[in-house]
Amino acid sequence: MSLITPNYEQSLYSLACGISNFLGVKRDCSSMNISGNRIVLALLDGFGWSTMRKAGIEVKEARKIHTVFPSTTATVISTLFTAMTPGEHGILGFNTYSMRLGGIVNAMRYTYPAVKERDSIKDSLSFSTAFPSLQSYLKEVNDVKTASVIPKGLEDVEFTGVTHGYVSETKTYIDFWDAFFNLEQTLQKDFKFIYFYIPDIDSLSHKYGPYSEVTLKATRDIFENLYNIAKKHTEFTFLITADHGHMTTTETILLDQIPELINKLEIPPYGDSRAVFLRTRNDIHDYLYTKFDSIRVFKKNEIPSLLGKVNDEKILPDYIMVPTDGRAYIYLFKEKDEYYKLVGHHGGLTPDEFEIPLITVNG
Repeated sequence: MSLITPNYEQSLYSLACGISNFLGVKRDCSSMNISGNRIVLALLDGFGWSTMRKAGIEVKEARKIHTVFPSTTATVISTLFTAMTPGEHGILGFNTYSMRLGGIVNAMRYTYPAVKERDSIKDSLSFSTAFPSLQSYLKEVNDVKTASVIPKGLEDVEFTGVTHGYVSETKTYIDFWDAFFNLEQTLQKDFKFIYFYIPDIDSLSHKYGPYSEVTLKATRDIFENLYNIAKKHTEFTFLITADHGHMTTTETILLDQIPELINKLEIPPYGDSRAVFLRTRNDIHDYLYTKFDSIRVFKKNEIPSLLGKVNDEKILPDYIMVPTDGRAYIYLFKEKDEYYKLVGHHGGLTPDEFEIPLITVNG
């Protein structure tokens, strides 16, 4: 299976640059042109291009763009609200490395991977101190009313605070119907920018697979509701997109059960199940190709092309291993963790994961 070379000129990164410019915050990046006086950024988690097509969704406003690498939510949301590449903001995967914290952390939960409690680190060190490069453009917006509509429970967490927590008003919802009700209510107010986030396609893709009947039905229902609302509210330009797609898992490989590999590393593998970041003092390039089938190994000097601009090379691992088939590579930090049971995974560079739609309605 072929892997995609990221094109940051036509990606969520360039979309983020366009939104930043639209809101009056200039970033040093090539941006997409965004027309209209008011915009809604609707992020449908897991709504990959291939998922959209297999759900039978065909709309004239859709075009194919790239996400960013690793193709995972923490990295994408960080890019969307900073207009920075992953190599600039430093949130590199579901689990990422922080020099300031001295190890691996789950950025969205701001906790160590083996710790269940969300935001367990915040009383010792703020997120902004741990990841100082992550600077949201929303913090610099002046005299513009902005809003977000997100699931209840995400409004007060550290990750939300440093990415899109600077909006003028945050609305929360408890389920599918409440989400669209809150969006409709928010559209009737005088906001110039609204961020709307729906996680359900991703959740179902992980549990049942991206092309299961339940996932595709949910995809159709969610998109139809959103598209109809967009068509009704012509005063807004709707930018409907995704953070990533999914691959159906063909085999799960537990890296924590391969001591031969772990003993060659400085710290455990991190990143994502389909973008494995490895730090080591050893030359393990040939070893990885011998040990694992159907992979592509990127050496340290090749990694910047995956991450876009890189401000500090200290954030780079020595190798990144990306599968070219449906395998998922998982390091379990917790006992009784059922992460290995997921049917759908993402993070990598296959078309199913990396190609996403950008559907511009009323633009």
